[in-house]
Amino acid sequence: MRAALPSLVLCLLVGAPAAAVETVVLDENSPAFYTLQGNVLLAERKYESALAQYQAALAIDPQHFPAIFNMALACQRLGRMEEARRWYEQALRQRPDHHEVICNLGVLAFAAGDYEQAARRFQDAAGLAATASPLDAADYWFNLGTARERLGLYADARRAYESALQIQAQHAAAHYNLGSLYLGPLAEEPEALSKAIAHLEAARSAEPRLAVAWVNLGLAYERADRPADAEAALTRALELAVGAERLQVRWQRVRWYLRQVPPRRLAARDELLAILNEQPDFPEANGLLGQYYFQIGDYDQALRYLTREIEGPAFDAKSPVDRECHYLLALIYTDHRPDAQRATTHASAYYQLHPDAPKIHALRRRVFRLGEQPARRPSAEATAARPAAPAPTAPALEPAPAIAPRPSHAVTGGGH
Repeated sequence: MRAALPSLVLCLLVGAPAAAVETVVLDENSPAFYTLQGNVLLAERKYESALAQYQAALAIDPQHFPAIFNMALACQRLGRMEEARRWYEQALRQRPDHHEVICNLGVLAFAAGDYEQAARRFQDAAGLAATASPLDAADYWFNLGTARERLGLYADARRAYESALQIQAQHAAAHYNLGSLYLGPLAEEPEALSKAIAHLEAARSAEPRLAVAWVNLGLAYERADRPADAEAALTRALELAVGAERLQVRWQRVRWYLRQVPPRRLAARDELLAILNEQPDFPEANGLLGQYYFQIGDYDQALRYLTREIEGPAFDAKSPVDRECHYLLALIYTDHRPDAQRATTHASAYYQLHPDAPKIHALRRRVFRLGEQPARRPSAEATAARPAAPAPTAPALEPAPAIAPRPSHAVTGGGH
């Protein structure tokens, strides 16, 4: 039973379709009746209420397989993973060859970071479903590819996605992940870029509203030196994105604007302001906006955003953008808003984060000289001697993340 595609971020679970309508009248005191009621509630995302119905079914028949399976699924939706695993294992003891149970145990292993076990589960599920349920088998091959990616087995992941596409040629998620592989880990393979474009265009055609496919297609067009197509794809991605993925799409657009020659700084600024209006501590956004204001000489605004970046919860010492914030703050407090103590603090922080930076020694000498002088506004002579303002840090081209594995959905009271 197939799932809808998840969105930009890695999604382990997605909404279930409504349970199939029973064509027979069920005894209201039967486990099948309670299971059916539970499935309706599960489809409505009323998970606690669904659990109560499955429990009523199991009170009548503790071995009723659909209720056991769906108990596990409801627990999984509630984030009660260990409880879900126990119910799935109970279901598996009843039906060791039930491919949907095996798939969902694989999804739980994936969520727990046990990608080797997840890969084994998905491969077993694909083998069991090959004849009886080929469309499910395509999903399981896709899931196997996601686990192999996490294990760094990119060639094996590619083969798994290709196996999914051999069964279902329009499998949008398999096309998307395969195209993204050719943009990333498999980028050095022959004709990787043309393969990336072909698969991402296929994902877009199969699922036209899949925002991440448009994002990565835009990045592929950029690499192919098709800037108009790249911008159009990123614009379409923003039109389609919903919720949190809109911020991620805007962030990709910021990165794209800054990679243009010359950089489109005004467009990047507008996107950064839109991002920060929704999420004030979005990683690196304050830092890049602070760089923009530094470049145009608005040091008060630069101080505001650069300081917010380094003091915010998303500060990352490994981020080149975040490290650069300390450097720019040291320059501002040395040349534009002289403050020897603050200049020294930021110069030292930059040195600790980036001790091999060629520009650190000149910065430290300037800060040292500032500390020897009384506080004053910089003179015209000092202004002429200042180093050129550094260019904004343009984050590297990085595809949107892969779509994660998908679980099987509820089973009905009369099936399986």
